Amino acid sequence: MVFPKEKQPTVSCFSGYRVYVDGLVKLKTTAGELTIRLRPEMAPNNAWNFRHLAESGFYNGTDFHRVVPVGRIAGKGFVVQGGDPTSTGEGTPGYDIRFEPSALKHDFGVVSMARDAEADTAGAQFFICLSREETARLDGLYCAFAQIVEGESVRTLRAIESGKLLPGGDRPEKPVKIERAWVEDAPPRDKQPAEARLGGADGGR
Repeated sequence: MVFPKEKQPTVSCFSGYRVYVDGLVKLKTTAGELTIRLRPEMAPNNAWNFRHLAESGFYNGTDFHRVVPVGRIAGKGFVVQGGDPTSTGEGTPGYDIRFEPSALKHDFGVVSMARDAEADTAGAQFFICLSREETARLDGLYCAFAQIVEGESVRTLRAIESGKLLPGGDRPEKPVKIERAWVEDAPPRDKQPAEARLGGADGGR
């Protein structure tokens, strides 16, 4: 049967399974190196998006434009935020990605997607949690998709957190810059999350 052009039926085809390979995203910053282990089993599309942006060079030259070292709940660290090419908190990669419910808890060192008030407005900006006490309320509301690896990454995160802020806000006086981002294959999962080896969810603070 021949259909008129405007009434051609939609044809679906199977193009194969999508495979999400574990990876480490490395961020060389002016405060040290951050090693981020992706958790694609928790949020595959968001993990893939972060990996893609790192591989494409999108994050090179961006900075951590927002630092909240003391939260409102328990007086402990809240988040550091980066990934915005404009350093204003308004920058995007030119698209939004869908929110994925993630079972990964917002704990110390967990990486999650920043967004606007609407759920499906994440793009490139991300934040790293500074304590479980302050960020537990984000569980289920923001998409957690990765976590930093213990060691140098924890020291680098603390250095970003401790930078001097401009008066009356959360903008660093001298923002820590991401000089380069790249991806490496992840080793077998024989390492615990950062907080497990530091005596608590707040990094032993």
